[in-house]
Amino acid sequence: MKKAYLTIILLACIAASVSAQKLEKPNIDKIKGDTTWQTSDERIYTQLGLVTARLLYTHMEKIGKSYVLVLKIDNMNGPRIFSIGAENITNIKFTDNSVINLSPTVGGDSHVTYNTEANRIINLVFYSLEKEDIETLRTKSISIVRIATTGAANFDYEIKPKNADLIKKELDLILTK
Repeated sequence: MKKAYLTIILLACIAASVSAQKLEKPNIDKIKGDTTWQTSDERIYTQLGLVTARLLYTHMEKIGKSYVLVLKIDNMNGPRIFSIGAENITNIKFTDNSVINLSPTVGGDSHVTYNTEANRIINLVFYSLEKEDIETLRTKSISIVRIATTGAANFDYEIKPKNADLIKKELDLILTK
């Protein structure tokens, strides 16, 4: 019963969150002097169950002259042990059925947070984007994201049409800097 209350609270928090894309305050590296720009996290996938939740967030970063796509996997009561490394390719399928494959630049092991009610796993995965990747992501709408893992099944996220262009919008924001 307590897990049901936690799920209801989680649903309320998600519903109350405002989705407005914006640029965060720039961060300047004190040694190299590089400026890092970052967009706000945007949720592009939500699947909620009675005691489970699967969420996928995205944001873009510009570090010096490099562009990075960040995917944040957020699972409640899901797989607990998995890792995502350079060998775990992420496939992004577009509405025109074309696919790009991205290799994580920085991945990592799952980070498990235990509290009294639920187990929550959050994993950040970073992808350096080449010029061709940026152009594809800017011009096409996403339909499915598949993140391959080691130690768990692939994570498949079917993106709803209303969220299909969020990465496009993030790129448009970050490319102005």
